[in-house]
Amino acid sequence: MADDNIMIKRFFTYSELCLHNNVDDLWVAFLGRVYDLTPLSSEYRDDILMRPILSSSGTDISHWFEKVSRDACIEETISEIAVRYLKFNKHGFSYTWKFKGKYLDMYKTLEENGIVDEDEQHCDLRLDESHYLPQIQIYYNDDLTD
Repeated sequence: MADDNIMIKRFFTYSELCLHNNVDDLWVAFLGRVYDLTPLSSEYRDDILMRPILSSSGTDISHWFEKVSRDACIEETISEIAVRYLKFNKHGFSYTWKFKGKYLDMYKTLEENGIVDEDEQHCDLRLDESHYLPQIQIYYNDDLTD
């Protein structure tokens, strides 16, 4: 007979996930669910193919499987990036774009505006790319352009 007072935990906080971060206790989050990969880790602990999973233990690995990239092409100007979003917002050019408080030149690329791609350094340092994302602030000017 089942005990009606027993509750199954259906969610985990990021802090709880982070505790399970080694070869003998390995959890990962994927698309909103938490998976215990300890049995897999135990079976294949010395396999080189386990290294990416081991280095990401205790984290969310959903970004490994994203089908659509949200990255901007390094050769694109800010203006070209804005054009891509006109189909979603006809007021796409009614915004002021800033990075670290500095106005961005719409006719320059991200790099020319001082926004460098740090993905390679993050990878070398084994930093989770979701922990630091450079952010461009976009402020609506309320100029009612059509």
